[in-house]
Amino acid sequence: MSLKRNLDELVYETICQGFVGGTYMAGKRLDPAELSERYQVSKTPVIQALKRMAHERIVEITSGGKYIIPVATHQEIENVCQARLLFEKDALIALCEIGSPETVSILTSIEEKCRGYYEAGSYDQYFMQDMCFHRKIVELAGNGCLSDLYHILLNRYMVIRNTTGTALVHDPIACKEHGQMIQAIKDRDGETAKSLLENHIYKMEERLNEKIN
Repeated sequence: MSLKRNLDELVYETICQGFVGGTYMAGKRLDPAELSERYQVSKTPVIQALKRMAHERIVEITSGGKYIIPVATHQEIENVCQARLLFEKDALIALCEIGSPETVSILTSIEEKCRGYYEAGSYDQYFMQDMCFHRKIVELAGNGCLSDLYHILLNRYMVIRNTTGTALVHDPIACKEHGQMIQAIKDRDGETAKSLLENHIYKMEERLNEKIN
């Protein structure tokens, strides 16, 4: 039973991460047989993963049982970005109140990888590290329930981000803001951290909305 759960979870994460790089486009069907062949697993865990993704509103399921990549609306983008801000802002302020050197070290390691991928022009890897950075902010705040819910939200964001058309050009300022957030944690400066995060997410919301205009 444990092996099955592990496989189902692995397939779920693999399909979600497979959206990175613009392989799949909004409005297109996700074919379980194609995904099974792509990831070299049987159709059963693929279908289980797709059902879970439909339940979490990461994908849509039609009345005929077909799985479709949602077409993001301005309202959906706003909702997801606002929800991200709620999760991350409280977590970031909590980290600033503690100012833990261990937290700073963990986030710095991710930020350095993020910056390295950006400078090398490896933008898909940069995006995955960027997601890792934001996920880790919530995880390090220590509320496991919020962290689990945020993980679903971030997967919804990842699908929107990577299926709304031509891949977004990565913003070098966004990369620098990660380092500035870490400095705010070191300084225990919650107001600066909050301002940086708001700017960080609102700018991405604007850029996503431009893509679907």
